[in-house]
Amino acid sequence: MPPLVIEDEWTLESIEQSMHRVIASDGASLQLNKDFVSRRKGALHDAARLQLLATWARSAKDRQLKFHAANQAHSVLQELCDYAPGIVALRLCEGVSVGEQFVRRREALEPATEKMKNTDQVLWPRVIRGRTIDFTCVSGSKVQYLRPLFSVRNSRAVKRKEGMFLVLKALSDFIAKSDADLVPPSFTSACAVFAAELMKNTQEHATQDHSGQPYHEHAEGLIASWLEMSGDSYRRDFEGHPRLVELWEREQVPVGGDGTATALRCLQLSFFDTGPGFAGRATGKPVEDISPDEERKVLLASLRKNASTKTQAGAGNGLPDVLEALREVGGLISIRSGRLHIFNAFTPGDARDLFQFDDWTELELAPAAGAVVSLLLPLRR
Repeated sequence: MPPLVIEDEWTLESIEQSMHRVIASDGASLQLNKDFVSRRKGALHDAARLQLLATWARSAKDRQLKFHAANQAHSVLQELCDYAPGIVALRLCEGVSVGEQFVRRREALEPATEKMKNTDQVLWPRVIRGRTIDFTCVSGSKVQYLRPLFSVRNSRAVKRKEGMFLVLKALSDFIAKSDADLVPPSFTSACAVFAAELMKNTQEHATQDHSGQPYHEHAEGLIASWLEMSGDSYRRDFEGHPRLVELWEREQVPVGGDGTATALRCLQLSFFDTGPGFAGRATGKPVEDISPDEERKVLLASLRKNASTKTQAGAGNGLPDVLEALREVGGLISIRSGRLHIFNAFTPGDARDLFQFDDWTELELAPAAGAVVSLLLPLRR
């Protein structure tokens, strides 16, 4: 069977089109350009590419990542192991082919060892690239439970909100530098609670399939980026709904030396996992066996349930707290799971219902593996 060839896809719509091609490929192997997995375009887009690769790996019969023979195997493996999309794809596949040379997964992942150690030791200068950082937890790794996210090496030891707050604050101060004071402390505090709860949920639920059977391979984590979104490719990503258009146009600010160009300057946080998704976890069924209407009801009910039924002391406020913080400053939350991509976008201080989620696009979406929850906070000088 010939491989499915994925060209460089740099818009959310093109990634969704490739998702359909993956599902329709009947389990073919995947051929990529090596920078598809390592290019930093922002957490929102990079997590979408990661989810595309995870969807391919979960559905493929021939789980080989293929690259043209003109590449050097060493260079390909370095690119794959440099960033979350490549590391996740490697963990879920069987290996990498560069021309006629095949490298098995375990060997292919070896170049990621130094990155994981540096991340575990919180050596920011060695792991931050282009104002972007990723915390990728992969099953079977000696440093699966990274110190920035876990208090000890145990899946049940996700850091509490206080520890998460210190990590997010340190990251903001180091990467954003002069922009760090543009992130309200209330937002960082809400994100800390949200991150602690979401990572705990992924360790409990995203490591097994819809029927409760443990995955042999899984990955979960966080991508954070501070950047300027400018140009047509970014703009097109915000054309699928009037509220997205309004946010894009409202948040344009002058950038560059002469001030003629504009961009959306923002902090992005994307939480990802390779589990069964919200609806699969809640119903115990594969998403293909759930009607679209039922899937939507289950997803929205899951969001409200996760916001109100935690029993641990001090838990249960993560999602409404972060939604309230986004509403206060005028930000965005995006959730891609199953066949749904929903969002809520706020104008500063508006009275919109925290749970008034709309579809990101009117296009029909293919069933994606796992879940991606992204937060976007505009940075206004």
